[in-house]
Amino acid sequence: MKSTTVLKAFGFLSSVHGHGYLTIPSSRTSLGHSVGIDTCPECTILEPVTSWPDLDSAPVSRSGPCGYNARVSVDYNYPTSNWGLTPVATYTPGQIVTVQWCVDHNGDHGGMFSYRICEDPTLTAPLITPGHIPTDAEKQAAEDCFEAGILPCTDVNGAVCGYNPDCAAGQPCYRNDWFTCNGFNSGDQTKCQGVDNSALGACYTSISGGYTVTKKIKMPNYISNHTLLSLKWNSFQTGQIYITCADIAISGSGGSSSSTSKPTSSTSKSTSSTSKVTTSSTLTTSKISTTSTSTSSAVACTQASTIAVTFNELATTVVGQTIKIAGSTDELGNWDTSKAVALSADQYTNANPLWRGTVNLKVGAVVQYKFLRVESSGTAARSESCVYGAGGVCGGGDGDGGEYVALGGVVGGEGEGRERIWDIEM
Repeated sequence: MKSTTVLKAFGFLSSVHGHGYLTIPSSRTSLGHSVGIDTCPECTILEPVTSWPDLDSAPVSRSGPCGYNARVSVDYNYPTSNWGLTPVATYTPGQIVTVQWCVDHNGDHGGMFSYRICEDPTLTAPLITPGHIPTDAEKQAAEDCFEAGILPCTDVNGAVCGYNPDCAAGQPCYRNDWFTCNGFNSGDQTKCQGVDNSALGACYTSISGGYTVTKKIKMPNYISNHTLLSLKWNSFQTGQIYITCADIAISGSGGSSSSTSKPTSSTSKSTSSTSKVTTSSTLTTSKISTTSTSTSSAVACTQASTIAVTFNELATTVVGQTIKIAGSTDELGNWDTSKAVALSADQYTNANPLWRGTVNLKVGAVVQYKFLRVESSGTAARSESCVYGAGGVCGGGDGDGGEYVALGGVVGGEGEGRERIWDIEM
């Protein structure tokens, strides 16, 4: 058996789960969630990068001006049948527009954010042309244009455009053309939630519910029948940047009336991210919490006693092999490998070797689990067992202990090179 590691509890959670995405107007990310493609719309993250105090020093690489969600392997920088073919909202030059994004309760890292429009159609064309997949160079060229096209807070009459409490005078972040969240370590420490002070669940996030962050921006004196509005949020707490975009049009004569484009309503679906794996093992502990079907506005919900949790695992196999999951609960066989739950390969391809399966688990249960690569050659060649404890390791690995908390029926991480397959012969 290869060495076993234990996922680092909350450190891993904070690096994967999060955080925020554009909801008004409806971003490509919102639309991806509404059709069931993106199970964690707030997880469209550029990381690890320098996000503070220099707000624009980090190259965007594959994230581009519209974002790449590594959790679900979705690139929002080109159109598909579900987004990007037509504008979701139309404005006029000079119009004052209400915009909004959603920050997750468990991923509010404070910081600053900006809305941007690139006024060079040759640079936005790779992002809106059907059938074209932009290169990283095209994404960066567009991003440079978006950075030059900030829609300043100070352009809106009557807007309160303060300086971030966590940024000192003389630092690159000490500017008020960007919008700012409230303080994280300084000020009132209400972070981005404090901008609106909305109720938890005022907008949808898959991790622990979201808060709205609402501002007004002024459209540029620019005409386009299809361009992009990009939101960029730089985290203060972590080296992360969140970038999402919406397809819009700017046409007609100028005006100053305020306009709000309602976001597409979306229903949450419990599923999980995938993990890149090879042939070693990791014992994972997860705490299962509830998730609720929700739309973009707050709704009341009833807590269920069980929750359907989907386990996704990327594991390359050969004919005759199966990936199963065993764990510390009755539903996962209580570590009895003969009762392990077989995952399905119905979506397996060479490019995306996905094994998946759904198990109903008790809400609030702390679950330890491992994935098994099962051969077709007969009985088990050896017995696999270990004792897990907080701060301990399993099977002689070098894990640093802790608990991975899976909220909203999401179990599993993005992988980040962690290997967690146990080879078993059955």
